[in-house]
Amino acid sequence: MPIYRRCSRCGARYETGSKCPRCDLSTSRAERYRTYDKYQRDKDAKKFYDSDDWKTARAYALELDGGWDVYAYMTSGKLIPADTVHHVIPRKDNKYKALDPSNLMSVSAASHAAIEHLYNNNKQAAEKILAAMLEKYRAEREG
Repeated sequence: MPIYRRCSRCGARYETGSKCPRCDLSTSRAERYRTYDKYQRDKDAKKFYDSDDWKTARAYALELDGGWDVYAYMTSGKLIPADTVHHVIPRKDNKYKALDPSNLMSVSAASHAAIEHLYNNNKQAAEKILAAMLEKYRAEREG
């Protein structure tokens, strides 16, 4: 009788001594994405981020911020192009603010990672700092 184990990455059951069939790196990237979408992705979040409302709100936030990374500018004075829009108060914590421009901050991937790290230390304090930072940045841009 074979002995089975659980994959630490996806939770799939597979025989000891073999590789997880879902996570095996020899599978194509497209196949891994399909597997992730099928078994792990948050369906509600995917539906939200694929919606026209989100695409419009995202484009508006990028326009408000001039396409620049607000966090990088306010912390180091560097002008770095933004490639994503971050929810100051995460969507899962307050769905009513998910499309609110005052809750959407344009950032780069590096800044987004730094912000997520801040959230791990003290989420409420980080949210307050980011909200004030965003408000100050937009006030300076207008004036």
